[in-house]
Amino acid sequence: MRRALIPIGLLLLAACATPATVPDTERARVDREIAGQQRYLRVAMYAGSLWSDTTKIFLTDQPGAELDLLEKGDGTPIPPPPPERVLAPGTAVRVRKVEFPTTWGIADRVMMTPRFNPWVYLDGPGDGRPYVLVLPRDMNRFDDVRAELDRVLTSDDPGGVFAGLPQDQREAILRKQPIEGMGARALEMAWGLPERKRIDRPAGTEEWIWPGGKRRAYLRDERVEKIER
Repeated sequence: MRRALIPIGLLLLAACATPATVPDTERARVDREIAGQQRYLRVAMYAGSLWSDTTKIFLTDQPGAELDLLEKGDGTPIPPPPPERVLAPGTAVRVRKVEFPTTWGIADRVMMTPRFNPWVYLDGPGDGRPYVLVLPRDMNRFDDVRAELDRVLTSDDPGGVFAGLPQDQREAILRKQPIEGMGARALEMAWGLPERKRIDRPAGTEEWIWPGGKRRAYLRDERVEKIER
């Protein structure tokens, strides 16, 4: 009986939500300057079903338990299905399009997905299904979209840097589980860019903090000294 309540709650939530208004000039600039670009994954990314939409592959650098892109009617986050695999830094992708939510566009999306968020469609290796990056709901400017894409994608192929790391570090990155002793770039590849950093230059120490403070890493002289999950 409780399973039936989730879709009802989502319907109620959808009825109250309003897609962000995106000026035509911003849409045009996104289409002109981002769509069609060749990019590479800057960091290791989880790849799995886009919630109930199995015709697309959801990409994210965050563990599913940290995401709040889809909610029940009472505001409780619904995590995505477990990822099917992890894509390595340096994986080549091409930006197919950036799709901002509109009334008609939302209606075409599968109900149990983050329908009110902008979606970035990427072409990449696999079975032909498009990859989708789900952006924060309030992104309605070109600069915001570009900054969010730059957080996980890069125009410079980092595959050589990844391949040059010691084997144990490469394996840790592909598990998305950083290990002590890896450098700052390897840590970034494993967990993505942190939300903020606390840097003590005289002491040579840094504290990296990811969204919600659920993950932290402590570095000394640009090497990981301690990991907190």
